[in-house]
Amino acid sequence: MTTQLVVLDMAGTTVHDDGLVLECFVAAVQSVGLVATAAELNARMGQSKREVFDDLARRQVGAGTAADALRDRGYDLFREILENAYRKRGVAPIRGAEQTIRWLRAQGIRIALNTGFYREVTDIIVDGLGWRPLVDTVVCDDDVSEGRPAPYMIHTAMQRCRVRSVRDVIVVGDTPSDMMAGTNAGARAVVAVTSGSHDAAALRRHAATHLLDSVRDLPGVIERIDRLTSSQRGPAPS
Repeated sequence: MTTQLVVLDMAGTTVHDDGLVLECFVAAVQSVGLVATAAELNARMGQSKREVFDDLARRQVGAGTAADALRDRGYDLFREILENAYRKRGVAPIRGAEQTIRWLRAQGIRIALNTGFYREVTDIIVDGLGWRPLVDTVVCDDDVSEGRPAPYMIHTAMQRCRVRSVRDVIVVGDTPSDMMAGTNAGARAVVAVTSGSHDAAALRRHAATHLLDSVRDLPGVIERIDRLTSSQRGPAPS
């Protein structure tokens, strides 16, 4: 097989969400007096949450210390609400996600989880699922200078997993930000799943190369991609 690394998003892609993150996002925004609709916040799912609060605060009060303070209040409250929600409700995988991760390991494909969350809540989720031994690395927003749609989390995963070519990487996610990050990284395939926060129409608009109902269908896609790649390269010289 030619695929060397699969970069999997977490909430909505491999981790069951059911609107929890958006619910926490809306609660924090409204509590600090920021103005944003649920639809607007949903459109920015997958991005760095701190960057979203920064943009909302600057839009509302202009750049400066007042915006910085409003951003920090909102982001700190979001963290508190989200961590409490995960601790109270627990975490659960998307159906078939762990089986897909185990299939990737059996094929010798390296696995990276990546997320727009910060480290503390990332660890709550990964450790709650018991997935740390199953993946090669976990990359979160704290690990990079800029979150999605910048490609830096994907490139960090490549560096940690010692994968040199973006043509050997497949990116999987459930948000437009995931799709844009994968495209910006130059990944061989950018696979969208409709198990999370966006429907098929929204994901098709953002350069997804493949569209799936769930990450459980990913093995078949990887097999087809690698067969196609092998056929395009032709037989090895004798």
